Amino acid sequence: MSALPAREPAGRAVAGSAAAAQWAQIRAAVPQVAVTIQRYLQRLGAFLAPASVDAADNALRQFARWMITDAGLEAIAAVRRDDIEDYKVWLAARPRAGGRTITRETHRQRMRTVRQFFERIIEWDWPDAPPRNPVIAGDIPKKPEPLPKFLDDRDAARLMAAARASTDPRDRLVVELLARTGMRAGELAGLDADAVVQIGAGHWLRIPLGKLRNDRYVPLHPELTELLAAWTAASLEHIRRHKRLVADHRGPLDRHVIGRIVRRVGRAAGVPGVHPHRLRHTLATQAKIGGVASDATFPGKRERPWPALRRWSPGGGHARAGSKVADDLRCHRRVASARTMMHPDLLRPAAA
Repeated sequence: MSALPAREPAGRAVAGSAAAAQWAQIRAAVPQVAVTIQRYLQRLGAFLAPASVDAADNALRQFARWMITDAGLEAIAAVRRDDIEDYKVWLAARPRAGGRTITRETHRQRMRTVRQFFERIIEWDWPDAPPRNPVIAGDIPKKPEPLPKFLDDRDAARLMAAARASTDPRDRLVVELLARTGMRAGELAGLDADAVVQIGAGHWLRIPLGKLRNDRYVPLHPELTELLAAWTAASLEHIRRHKRLVADHRGPLDRHVIGRIVRRVGRAAGVPGVHPHRLRHTLATQAKIGGVASDATFPGKRERPWPALRRWSPGGGHARAGSKVADDLRCHRRVASARTMMHPDLLRPAAA
């Protein structure tokens, strides 16, 4: 048997070369296993986002390495129920940075990926599929449900005040866009130069393909319309060059830059632990408290809507915050009252 590396190096470029080397070793040791898994990954690419396919690649490559080094299995069809029992124990003990073992969530996701793999190749009648799925539902740890990760009234107000007080207009624009639209960081980074569209008398933001592989329109609050008008007037040359709405002399955004901006504004506000997705949770939670339907705020949202609210009873200031956000969201319908317009070159009518 070929000796496989025990640890996967960190770093994107190094990780990519390590993955290629590991697949080469798997193909040399158990070629049919490599063929089956890589064929499966190709099929996933037809209906899953690239990041999801990469995650499946990582989990199934790890499973194939375990088959070779620990289980001595040479075919997918040879995997039985007792093998999965051994694999669960092995997986739970995998190390991660800092000398600790993998998190419960990582364990859950990888077991779920392996179960889906068997489930699909059995349903597709592939010749290398086992007679039944060796991974049962009970093998997958329950999803952790921590307390809500939203900002409370005081912290949200402090964060927005710090954003408005920032001397860098990009910092304010990024925080306001995340807080008022519920976009993900990657979606914000990918906004096209002409992402602002006019539908009737109102202005909307066209959010590009993201986690769910679909795009959507989000109504723009009047304050955001004015902010974007000022931004495009000041940065038009850079927006045209980079073909991104949020671009200036420093170039376009990426999710890492967005994360640093949110953390920087959070530090200025004295609010620790702020990250872009936490602003998404805040808007969703406050909208829910205010009685706004989840699909009105986040069309196509895949996550279960605000699961932590089942264990949290809002009241007092939180209920008032929810009502305020509900009023704020309904105010989207009055976007035509905004006093300024986008630069004409960047404003387009919605497709019929």
